[in-house]
Amino acid sequence: MRYRLLETVAEYAAERLDEAGDRAAAERRHLTYYRELARLTDPELRTGRQVAAMARFGTEYGNLRTALRRAVAARDEHEGLVLVHALLWYWNMRDLRSDALHWAEAVAALGPDPFGPDAGPVVPLYEPVAAAPPPLDEARLWEARRGVRMVELINMDHETGRWTTPEGIARLRQITASYSPGLPQTCRLPGSFSVFAVLLVADPGRMGESLDAHVDACRRYGYEWELGNALQLRANLRANRADLAAQAEADAEESLEIFVRLDDAWGVAEALSSRAEARERRLEFHGAAEDFAAAIEYARRIGAQSQMALLRARYAEMLIETGRGDEAERLLREVVEGEHGRGHEPMLAARIFLALLLGRTGRTDEARVHLRRLLEDFGSETLSIFEGFTLGCLGWVDALDGRYASAFELAARAYRSSLGALSMMVAPQMPAAHLIIAAWALAGLGGPVARTAVVLLGASAGLVPPGHREPPTERENRARATELARAALADDAAFEAAYAEGGGLSLEEAAALLERADAI
Repeated sequence: MRYRLLETVAEYAAERLDEAGDRAAAERRHLTYYRELARLTDPELRTGRQVAAMARFGTEYGNLRTALRRAVAARDEHEGLVLVHALLWYWNMRDLRSDALHWAEAVAALGPDPFGPDAGPVVPLYEPVAAAPPPLDEARLWEARRGVRMVELINMDHETGRWTTPEGIARLRQITASYSPGLPQTCRLPGSFSVFAVLLVADPGRMGESLDAHVDACRRYGYEWELGNALQLRANLRANRADLAAQAEADAEESLEIFVRLDDAWGVAEALSSRAEARERRLEFHGAAEDFAAAIEYARRIGAQSQMALLRARYAEMLIETGRGDEAERLLREVVEGEHGRGHEPMLAARIFLALLLGRTGRTDEARVHLRRLLEDFGSETLSIFEGFTLGCLGWVDALDGRYASAFELAARAYRSSLGALSMMVAPQMPAAHLIIAAWALAGLGGPVARTAVVLLGASAGLVPPGHREPPTERENRARATELARAALADDAAFEAAYAEGGGLSLEEAAALLERADAI
């Protein structure tokens, strides 16, 4: 327990320190003490002592923020860098993204640009930046500077738009050019964030190479916790692709074994979640639900509210697919209403899953409310890949209600969004899914666009990525669109010919066909 001084008492004590000439020395002792507390407590966050470590950080967080303020005010770059690096994983576990971004930017401003032309070279570092107290030697200093700049990447939910500008892309390319695959510091945070730079520049070939090199380096250097984290990251990025789902599950299981051995409840929860996502992609909904439920319990052990809220939303999604819709709806409404905190990711996931459930159960008006709320949020924060998905969901809701003109417009916009390099790398199945809704809408409109609807259905079938398994909603949508298109065309032979024609279309040709249909 900590007791706070009344402000007047604190001011009086400060005045007495000033009179005695001891204030600067007392503040330096405070900074040194809490920098060491953070530096020595941080490693325990990756062990079975993480509950006690998180409690210690929580109890002392006011003092730690004061230490950061004093380091920045004194322009003591070395102290600020060590503090940010020591607090980084705690901020991540507690979803304190605003704090992480604020202090990383404040400390980064104390030094030069570590990715600029005058930056020091990137050399292998086998120990974390905060492994020893300040002062930092030249190599550790430049690596620490690079680290605080990369904190921006992991907190990109707050300023996503900056990375899609020409300046942002140029910055990302500077980061990816600085770190060759397999450096020891890329095994650890924040160096491992360089993988996200590769992701954001959407280089599919280099993405796989970077992830593999990340895992291989952790094995080579014998970094056990880092290996578990690297495997979990690779599993998470692979899990949404049907052709990589089996590999993702294998990575998640190895990660799970490591975190169980280390008694790291946070890591266990993340590994279980990644395995659940891989199982979901393979339509193994019961197994995925079991994994998400187990992950929730591990997150509960350490009081990780934001992590638990996101896991609850994902668990609810699996409950829907296993016939437990009422229970799923209750859980999703709890997350949306903030009963488990107001983290950005949990709220995003819960709104999408709730909207899909509402649409499937005939409550389309409320589904639109949630989807439009998401679009308002996306205006300033989230990656366009999610904005495109939400547009597609709105098109689907309009198709359910027979609002075919607006359904087509939304589906066409979603399709164009899904062709972005990042979207194609992470979710290559989305263009085919959006074409189904576009076809459904055109079939509903009938007349001269009925044949185009069938061609788009054929294109959708031909453009699904290898190994793709249609989830229930997608299968239902295809059946509805097909039934409506057959009725609109009213000619089985013409249907088969148009469907076959669509099967030969490329992504770009399908996009051009959507444009022509829109003109009609």
